[in-house]
Amino acid sequence: MTGTQACRASDRKVSVWAVESNARARPEGGASPSRHDADAAVVRVARQPILDRDARLIGYELLFREPRTETAGALDDSRATAAVIVDGLLDVGLLDLVGDSLAYVNVSRDFLLGVRPLPLPAQSVVLELLENQLVDAELLDVLQELTDQRFTIALDDFRLTADTEPLLKFARIVKVDVLETTGEELEELVGRLGEHRPPLTLIAEKVETREDFEHCRRLGFHAFQGYFFARPSRLDQNRLPSQSLTALSAMADLSATEDFDELNRIITRDVGLSMRLLRYANSAYVALPRRVGSVHEGLAWLGAITVRRFALMVALASAQDVPDVLLVTALVRAHMCQLLSGAGDGAAGDSYFTVGLFSVADALANAPMRDVIEQLPFRQDIAAALLSGSGELGETLTEVIAYQRGDFDGASELIRRHPNIEQIYREATVWADLSIRGLI
Repeated sequence: MTGTQACRASDRKVSVWAVESNARARPEGGASPSRHDADAAVVRVARQPILDRDARLIGYELLFREPRTETAGALDDSRATAAVIVDGLLDVGLLDLVGDSLAYVNVSRDFLLGVRPLPLPAQSVVLELLENQLVDAELLDVLQELTDQRFTIALDDFRLTADTEPLLKFARIVKVDVLETTGEELEELVGRLGEHRPPLTLIAEKVETREDFEHCRRLGFHAFQGYFFARPSRLDQNRLPSQSLTALSAMADLSATEDFDELNRIITRDVGLSMRLLRYANSAYVALPRRVGSVHEGLAWLGAITVRRFALMVALASAQDVPDVLLVTALVRAHMCQLLSGAGDGAAGDSYFTVGLFSVADALANAPMRDVIEQLPFRQDIAAALLSGSGELGETLTEVIAYQRGDFDGASELIRRHPNIEQIYREATVWADLSIRGLI
């Protein structure tokens, strides 16, 4: 595996994106499970993106919160939950969770020894052996068996010792926690792993800032996992960069009006935006009964809210040097906020969509959110939601971000109020993954 095929999670092994799967324990004979059994078997799955040296998406790590537990964990047969989790993963569908990317799955020694043959597609998953596992002949034998079956093995939170060194024979990927291993120890570890033959793909975990990302790149890591892509590197500055200001200004102008003629004016002054709107309006996806020839006509056929929402997405995607994963993050939040509002596709629902989209404005501008708010004409309710999480918009956004990051405790009230939250998240994720293809 090359440096563009690798990845993993952040602190507490809980990740940026989350989804629940309604995995149900299946009694023998195929009988339907009881309501009690069904509720107990709900398994939450969180996904965190893994990026290459150019901040391009190459995979997701999937993490599980098992039934009746409060922390995220790994596939572990010791609690007899492996079948439920694997069924849930297959029921939800790897395609919905990770698309065409690789899925990195945490596994324990007990799981690998207890679940044979492994009911996962070798070409779609990477098996991430957790740290602190007993390394013995039994484990080494099963790793050999899995590599013979063309499974890719990754070593999680790796530290090189006499006990762990035999694992390198079977691994193609090694993940290093760069918050736990630092300084000269980190440099020495990367150097020794870099000498291994055949070459290993090295993934830096818990990369929380852009400075950390650049440092790990210089050390020689091939891939990176953490929240660095969604945070600005500048902690204070007087003016926003001009390339960021153009995209954000267009977004702020669009969000500030619902007037038909004003939207027409804002869109038509940008030739690129106008052309993309017309291409969208005339696409098979929209399927209008006649061909649209102007922005004004597109507004008339599609409606101001639909056009404004699409224009906001295009303006977001037009920002320079923004990783695609940041755009997907914004789109998931936007669609999820709108769905949770219960306001449908009307003006009220559009406000929730807009605040979700603007939640990455600080990363987009590479500046603190307060500076972004001060320099652009945001609506007051959106500004308050983005700065302090206040108001109904802010409360919804705060809960959505917690759920998206896999902070299930922080999103506990959201989960309680919306029993179908897993379907809502999954719909938002699939929609965002599909939408991004039309924007980049």
